[in-house]
Amino acid sequence: ILREDDPVPQTITQTVTDYIHAMAYADESLMRDLFDPRASIVGTFEGEIEWLSLEDFVDHMRKSERGLPDHDPAFEIMGIDKEGDSASVKLTTRFDGMDFYEYLSLLERDGNWSIVHKLYHVKA
Repeated sequence: ILREDDPVPQTITQTVTDYIHAMAYADESLMRDLFDPRASIVGTFEGEIEWLSLEDFVDHMRKSERGLPDHDPAFEIMGIDKEGDSASVKLTTRFDGMDFYEYLSLLERDGNWSIVHKLYHVKA
C-alpha cells in the first residue's frame, strides 16, 4: 500500500515490465539481469509444487521451446506495496494460454530493483 507522498518508483514498474517481456520471449539474459542469483520461484504447476532455483527456472524456460508471441504479453499490476528498499508486487499474467496470479518480492540495491522471490498460482 503506497502513501500519496511515496509514489511508485518508475524503476519498479519498469522491472515488472521487463520481467513480463523476459518471460514472454524466454530471454535468459534479461531473466538473469532481473532476478537475484539466489532467487527462488515457487508455485503449483500441473498439480505439483515447484520450488526452483533461478538456474532451474531458466533451464525450464529454455526447454519449453516457447515461440515468439505474436503480440505483447497481457499483464496487469494489481498492487504494489513498498517500504524503503523492499517492495512486493501482485500481478496477473497470461502465458501459454494459462492465467497466473504472481507475487514478486523485490529488493533495491544501488538504485536498481531485483526480484528476489516469485510466488505464483495458476488460475483454475
